[in-house]
Amino acid sequence: MYCNQCGTRLDDGIWTCPRCGHDVPESLRALLLRSSTGTVPTPDEEARPQPEEYELLDSGRSFVPQEETLPLTPPNSAEAAAHREIEMPASPDKAEAGTAAAATPTPAVEPESSEVPVKGKPRSRRRRGCGWAMIAGMLAGCALLIMLSVGGLAVYQGLQERTRLNRAAAAEHYQRGLEQLAASNYELARAELEMAVALDPRNRDAEAKLIEVNSLVGQLPTPTSAVRRQTAVLLYNEARELYNQGDWEGAAAKLEQVRSLDADYEPDKVTELLFESSFKAGQKLVGESRMEEAIRYFDHALALRPSDVTVRDQKRYASLYLAGIGYWGANWQGAIDTFTALYQLQPNYLDTKQRLFDAHVEFGDYLLSKDQWCNARDQYNGALSYSVNAEVVAKRESAEQLCIQGALPTATPAPSGTFVGRLVTVEDVGSASAMMIRGYVKDAQGQPIPNTQVGLSAFDWNASPAVTNGEGLFAFDGLGNPVTYTLTLLDLPSVPLSVKADWSKLAWVEFQARP
Repeated sequence: MYCNQCGTRLDDGIWTCPRCGHDVPESLRALLLRSSTGTVPTPDEEARPQPEEYELLDSGRSFVPQEETLPLTPPNSAEAAAHREIEMPASPDKAEAGTAAAATPTPAVEPESSEVPVKGKPRSRRRRGCGWAMIAGMLAGCALLIMLSVGGLAVYQGLQERTRLNRAAAAEHYQRGLEQLAASNYELARAELEMAVALDPRNRDAEAKLIEVNSLVGQLPTPTSAVRRQTAVLLYNEARELYNQGDWEGAAAKLEQVRSLDADYEPDKVTELLFESSFKAGQKLVGESRMEEAIRYFDHALALRPSDVTVRDQKRYASLYLAGIGYWGANWQGAIDTFTALYQLQPNYLDTKQRLFDAHVEFGDYLLSKDQWCNARDQYNGALSYSVNAEVVAKRESAEQLCIQGALPTATPAPSGTFVGRLVTVEDVGSASAMMIRGYVKDAQGQPIPNTQVGLSAFDWNASPAVTNGEGLFAFDGLGNPVTYTLTLLDLPSVPLSVKADWSKLAWVEFQARP
């Protein structure tokens, strides 16, 4: 309860303000006593319009504005503090008016402060909950951005070589376009400049010249049908001459001019020669490792013959090779996976086999530098499955020793020794449908160990165990998938060995106990 004269708080049962000496009127005393005892209001009181409820969002509580200057219920300490913030002491003239109003009896109003739901507190909790959710979301977003940034940086670095090659090719096409423009061969100039812009969209010079050439072509007078036919014949003959000289790119450009100028001129012959020119131009560019341009010519050929299997396969090979180059130096596992897919389709495609060997070695060196010795050993084994190299064998042996030291318990080594596997050699069996893994199990002195179970697995698949014979020999023949398998001795302590299997290959391995 507060003094309606000066605003000083009055304790329960105190009817005279200790500050200003103002007495609470008898009518208000009775009203306050009724509100404190919980007297039920009369029907007239219930019918009286209730004041509008407001929320104090900054304090998290609710209050009901009263028609009387004096509060109807004694607020608790928290409410009193809130009232001190929102109520100012009345001026003397307003205080007199308030006293006069208080002296006039008015219908009692049932206090609503004890029944009004405190909406501010749940809203405050919701705000705090949203705040924590926002913080968690921001942290998760930051983590995701970091991951994407790392991955994006690797891809960006891997594409640098590809971008360099494209820009070099674009510069070459740009120069050809300038030469054709100087010779007033506007159609050929346009074709060269369009290729330059496609390979290097940032080449502003090529873009500007292309706009210039398009303007010149648009200004040329429309030739008559006789002139078009005569020009088409001339261009076709020039295309045949270029084709016979091995300039398939030039022949394709001339034939495109023929189709654009006079589509009715020998359409079958023009289409056939254009298809052959585009395909041969793509093959030539593949040999020069200009994969992006090669793929464009293969696309041109497929537009003429969509069902041609040979062209479709060549485009697929070039696309895989280009993707592998994009991973090179930035994502060795991506490069290995891509070139492996290409190797399975066309083992002799360019330098795919050598790139697989190099990628495995590079990845193994990287893993070795990160103290991932077992994974490095597996990569060296993968490299040796493509080519036997003494330096890589030494790296594999070193990584294998480090892997064993990290895998074995330092305090209590296995009493009978641990069996460690290694890839001995890979043989070509001469059958495209054969794929095998064989090996020996020997003790520390090199003597064969018979009746030992050897397990073979890949991913979540497990083969039936093989058992060594009297010579310690075991064999897994008739494998059906060219993947990396894991060999394990099931009844002897051993370190698992990863071996890559491939068609027409026999991989020889050996498990031997270490002292």
